[in-house]
Amino acid sequence: MAPEFKALPPGLPDCLKKRRLLNERELSPETCREYGEKFLSLGWWEDALEFFRKGGVAEGLEKIKAHALETGNAHLLARLGKDHDPALWRAVADRALTLEKFHFARRAYELAGDPDKTAMVAGLIAGLGAEPSET
Repeated sequence: MAPEFKALPPGLPDCLKKRRLLNERELSPETCREYGEKFLSLGWWEDALEFFRKGGVAEGLEKIKAHALETGNAHLLARLGKDHDPALWRAVADRALTLEKFHFARRAYELAGDPDKTAMVAGLIAGLGAEPSET
């Protein structure tokens, strides 16, 4: 059975219009904020990030950052830029580890410059992929 696809909610651009908007040289910060907030309300973090970044919408980017910290999403935080304070990367890594998002935790510890914890999480990942012993 094929998955059912729903239409986009009213007021949101489809993928082609979104690409066109994001490639415009001048798109008002207010338009970017509006689209970013609409995508955010649906939980579409990556789409919201693109519009907030395009419009330089600091409050929107802070919401994305807070969400990345709350959910241990190192990928989303990295999309905001990799030059964050190591303490922020460690906080994201710790949260990801708590939530058992081991790949995010490993990457965040790596970006925090913590080789010991990076290796520890890499070991956890390797152990999860190992076959149970037959002893």
